Amino acid sequence: MTRLDQDTIKAAWKHFEKAKVFTIGEITSILKCSIPSARLKLKQWRAYTSYNQNGRFYALPQVPRFDHHGLWHHENVAFSRQGNLKNTFVHLVSSAPAGLIGRQLGELLGLSPQSFLHHFRNCPGICREKHDGVYVYFSDDTAVYEKQVQQRSSVFCRPAVVSISDPEAI
Repeated sequence: MTRLDQDTIKAAWKHFEKAKVFTIGEITSILKCSIPSARLKLKQWRAYTSYNQNGRFYALPQVPRFDHHGLWHHENVAFSRQGNLKNTFVHLVSSAPAGLIGRQLGELLGLSPQSFLHHFRNCPGICREKHDGVYVYFSDDTAVYEKQVQQRSSVFCRPAVVSISDPEAI
């Protein structure tokens, strides 16, 4: 294996910063190296891997501007501060005050819930329960779970008090 010179690495780094996201093919092409060498560089650079697009895209650590959920989207590529989709899923569910339903998870992640939820039916770190005919994902940590269930019941299960006048009732 030939050693990569620092000027080539600096030029590649600048190119990848400007591009924001890139593939392993682009790394091997710019650095003129093998795929294992490119993966080693990604590890050394602590690059993020996309949680969608089959993990095909990468971003340098200073590029993503993560939102308060730890997510960043660039065009149709999504990244998470937590890394892969499983870790991201568990983090989002565990940090949600009242758990999350599939539609909410899909909106946060920018993915169709049908494309990923079946993979997390028995995922360590979360538990899934049916509430009012809809699956809700909660943390499997007992203390967090109890708070989430309590919050969900206080927010979502309050009886609606509707006051109407006597003529409206008739």
